[in-house]
Amino acid sequence: MDDTHAPSLLRLFDPEWDDPYEFYRELRESSSVQWDEWMRCWLVLGYEEIVLLSRDERLSGARIDSFYEQLPSATRAGLAPLKKALSDMMLFNEPPRHTRLRRLIRPGLTPRFVRDIRPLIEGVANDLLDRALPSGLLDVIGDFSEPLTREVIARLAGVGGGHIHLLENWQGLLHEFFTQSQEVIPRINDLRGAFDHGARARRDGTEDDLFSRMIAGQLDRADYTEDEIFANFLLLIDAGQATTTHLVGNAVLALCRHPEQMAMLRDDPDLAAGAAHEFMRFDSSVQFTSRVALDDIEIGGQLIERGESVALVLGAGNRDPRRYPDPDRLDIRRNAQDHLSFGHGIHYCLGAALAVAEIEIAITTLLRRTVDLRLAEAGQSWLESVNFRFLQRLPVVVTPVF
Repeated sequence: MDDTHAPSLLRLFDPEWDDPYEFYRELRESSSVQWDEWMRCWLVLGYEEIVLLSRDERLSGARIDSFYEQLPSATRAGLAPLKKALSDMMLFNEPPRHTRLRRLIRPGLTPRFVRDIRPLIEGVANDLLDRALPSGLLDVIGDFSEPLTREVIARLAGVGGGHIHLLENWQGLLHEFFTQSQEVIPRINDLRGAFDHGARARRDGTEDDLFSRMIAGQLDRADYTEDEIFANFLLLIDAGQATTTHLVGNAVLALCRHPEQMAMLRDDPDLAAGAAHEFMRFDSSVQFTSRVALDDIEIGGQLIERGESVALVLGAGNRDPRRYPDPDRLDIRRNAQDHLSFGHGIHYCLGAALAVAEIEIAITTLLRRTVDLRLAEAGQSWLESVNFRFLQRLPVVVTPVF
């Protein structure tokens, strides 16, 4: 049987599919739930189906161990520190452990905390643009969004000046794990050393960094190991830096390709908070999340059998015309707060409000500080991944406000 054109997310590596959303549309027209023979998993492409499965206790996000155990022994040995960190993150666990780990950080990421941190985000954004705009050429990723999110997360996680270089060019730990890359291991080990240095002060309440203050009320319960605390410290860095960096980059790209929307946002900056959600719906930096079936599940006219893998394709659900009229049109006035880019159900991103604030502030500051903003190159260079929509760079020509 010729399966050259069989439906598979791996076809996104083909040159003909420069835009994944066109590919999702073609797949979804066939079925909202279908089998991917090459990836050996079910693709769930419809908004409603993704929401239903995100709430279904018969699907589990605890998928790190199963992938790791299939690797050759030499690869497992090299990846062991990364596997350990991922396995201890709340994101890759289910209740009751997930509930306990989520409780560690949840009290810190409150609306009040996000309001209090806004001046920091605004200050960093302006400092970066002070340095970059006078040249008339700005790499949105390298000059702006990556150092912005790095500085914010360094302050939040308590990564001091002597260690902030460890956060540079952070690509995402899950990407490193599933591509079996060991390049990040020395960085994790160095971050663990910096983290362990403050362990006693964190436990006795004398450490003053924001992460320690966020979790202070939980540590007196003595039911968290240092490995668990470190893993979710890494999760804070991972989710708070790489994904937000590229949410900002993808938003700027979308505005450059839709100048009428950029003009609308320049004229009415109050639209920015809602626009941040539309940017995430339109082009999320994370395209799918994986699960494993704990039992048989019938959905979308298909039977997912126990033990089979499932990819909830968030990027496809965000463009489902059954949920969003004219879904391939960027509309910053659209009510898109129910988008799937932060996940759904018990795994909904704890840092969602912080990410929205960073996107809102980054975009409004950039537009306020410029009178013109346009792409410097016709094509874009993306990370080679079917899951992560990460721009390698985004050079734009700018005319700054003086």
